[in-house]
Amino acid sequence: MTAEGRKEGKGSAPSTPGRPRDGRIDAAIIAATRELILQTGYPALSLSAIAARAGTTTAAIYRRWSGKAQLVHEAVLSAETIPTPDGSGDIRADIRALVETVRAIFDRPEVRVALPGLIADTVAAPEVHSMMIDRLAGNLAAFESRYGQQRRDDDQLPMLAEVVAGTAIFRILIRRDAALDDTWVNEMTEMITDRWPPEQASNGRS
Repeated sequence: MTAEGRKEGKGSAPSTPGRPRDGRIDAAIIAATRELILQTGYPALSLSAIAARAGTTTAAIYRRWSGKAQLVHEAVLSAETIPTPDGSGDIRADIRALVETVRAIFDRPEVRVALPGLIADTVAAPEVHSMMIDRLAGNLAAFESRYGQQRRDDDQLPMLAEVVAGTAIFRILIRRDAALDDTWVNEMTEMITDRWPPEQASNGRS
């Protein structure tokens, strides 16, 4: 947590057990976070500025999120879920759906702006790290069992997820302006499905 985060969090009281959260405050904080990320970037983003924009207090933010990293993670990373293979036998279509979902998660302006700093802060925030892994994992167990994407006991994500999400993150962090467009989706899909025989990858297609 940043020095400011510790300062702002000092003295903030935990929510009363059973006390319902006001959804309007939640929404205002999330909206303010998205707006300010695009205006100030991640490093300069402060919880006090978010609270002022949302018309609330930093104490209200700390009753809902552990700190800036967790709040930004929830605000900018969409709740898209990895689709479960539909059993049609069309591997290429299933993999393309996976790649398109990863693009939907990462290819938005606020994600591109926030991701470098968010990843750095995630190293020191185990709960945010777990949230990120859980979001990426989605329904990938279905891909593991169907396409032989088994993982070691110490792996939190199957290699398939690491390849797709890792490539998207690399483009955002290293290549900066590189697009996650239809060409990227097509090339990723072809690269992954190239490991399967053509007749298997196209099974179920007319």
